[in-house]
Amino acid sequence: MRTDATEVLDAAIPVLAKDRGASMQVIATRAGISRATLVRLFPTRQHLVRAMAEKILDDCDHALSRAEADDAPIRQVLTALSAEYPPFAQLWNLVYVEPDVLGVPEASIRAEAVFERTVAFVQRAQDADLLRKDMAATWLASTFCSLAETAWELTLEGHMGSRQAPEFLLSILLQGASA
Repeated sequence: MRTDATEVLDAAIPVLAKDRGASMQVIATRAGISRATLVRLFPTRQHLVRAMAEKILDDCDHALSRAEADDAPIRQVLTALSAEYPPFAQLWNLVYVEPDVLGVPEASIRAEAVFERTVAFVQRAQDADLLRKDMAATWLASTFCSLAETAWELTLEGHMGSRQAPEFLLSILLQGASA
């Protein structure tokens, strides 16, 4: 049985991604814990949702900090960032696109800052001629996040392996879907 808050958050995030109105009982059941354990860790649904948003944003911050500090060739850095795609998927799915849906509108300020850092990273890749310069960096950053969301959902649904997802994301971002 999961009793660590981080493990519970990791189990709860996909539940709310699929069912934004999921009750504490539903979240606990799908996380494999009792409702009492969930309430002990997160006294209210609002506490749980705030903790989820903070975890997602913290995970994105950490991944971007590693990418920003990495002096390796930009393709290698983008490959490493793509391997850390789940928090960007969760950011796009739960926090950035509709922050008010979860009742955590203040998370949108932090989410916007994370997204702007993602845009800056994309601009770095454009400056290195890895990504197209004729496309807006904002559009390409949105594409990265939406591809991450698609890969995450396909992985959760069993249509794609977790090791396959980063390669999918990077391949579509760099080469598109053409044959």
